[in-house]
Amino acid sequence: MRKSAALEGHGLKQRTPRPTVAQGSRRVEPVDVNRYLYEKIYSELKNEILSGTYRKGDWFPPERVLKDRFNTTHLTVRNALAKLVLEGFIERYSGKGTLVIYSREPTAPPRLSLRFPYAHLVFARLDEANARILETLEEELRKVPLPVRFSCHRGDVLLEHSLYREAEEAGALVIIEPASSRDSLAHSGTPLRNTIVIRCADSSVQCPQVVVDDAEGARKAVRYLRDLGHSRIALLAPAFSSASPGMRQGFEEELAAQGAPPGTGTIEGCAPGIEGGVIAVRRILEHESSSPAFLCASDETAAGATRSLREAGLLPGRDCSVIGCGNSRLAEGLGMTTIDPCLDRLAERVMTTAMEAMSRGAFADDVFRISPELRIRDTCARMRTSAQE
Repeated sequence: MRKSAALEGHGLKQRTPRPTVAQGSRRVEPVDVNRYLYEKIYSELKNEILSGTYRKGDWFPPERVLKDRFNTTHLTVRNALAKLVLEGFIERYSGKGTLVIYSREPTAPPRLSLRFPYAHLVFARLDEANARILETLEEELRKVPLPVRFSCHRGDVLLEHSLYREAEEAGALVIIEPASSRDSLAHSGTPLRNTIVIRCADSSVQCPQVVVDDAEGARKAVRYLRDLGHSRIALLAPAFSSASPGMRQGFEEELAAQGAPPGTGTIEGCAPGIEGGVIAVRRILEHESSSPAFLCASDETAAGATRSLREAGLLPGRDCSVIGCGNSRLAEGLGMTTIDPCLDRLAERVMTTAMEAMSRGAFADDVFRISPELRIRDTCARMRTSAQE
């Protein structure tokens, strides 16, 4: 019996092998027609984009039109379009169609009318807040690209003036946090060339300023404490802190706006840092029979206030309230309610101001105020009424 007959007897058919074409000693496989066709469609559509037949913002014909044009299937057209998507020529939107996103014209970098050899960042101190500003500014300035130098004058006015003169003579872009002294550059009334002042607003400064609106931060904190039912609020602020003038202003303005009776707010001067907060709260508790709320000019001062209150048997978040300022890692670790100065937004505004001036060819004497946010955590409590007690 022949082999084919035997297979048919078992209900099986003999499979005919695919033909191959011998070419020398090599085997040539059959051509995948569908793959070849989608590559052809892809190449033709790509050439139409590159030649300008379809421009950026144009809509491609629908799939059914392309299918009829190339006399093929929807699947083959989709494969060709998918390759164009991967290479960044088109984008596909469900229910809308296919949009060309490739532009033949290269994107030209912005033309700069002002150029600087480098940017010099001159800060009063290198605390956690300034370290965050420095990190963001350095990263963004290097994209311009602009080399970055950093100096810290630590409140020394003579050093501040020396660093500024050196940068000015070199024609550098200066981003400076002035000293708090009246002899500082920010209070001198002289024009500052190619300079952006940060964190210190002064009407006499003749250059752009990007500052945190400490007064608004204090107003938000006072409103929150009053809503919790606190009848007495103490502001702990070092006299020479950069945030103190604004916080004092906002503290007093918000109490007046709410019609708070005299004695509702107390301003207690203190030394900076944790020990300053400890000593200030001890002084207040010596004369206070009730448990007031405390608004502090820094998170370190608030940490000291919290420690002193605990020593007196008062628990912030249960018996009283404490709010710091800075939204530092210390505040996060202690679960402390704090005023967030939003320093990332400050750094972004500094960069925008610098780029606008470089494109325009001049700096404008504008003041940009960054509005802080209140971060509610565990150290604030609603005051209990006599009925609740």
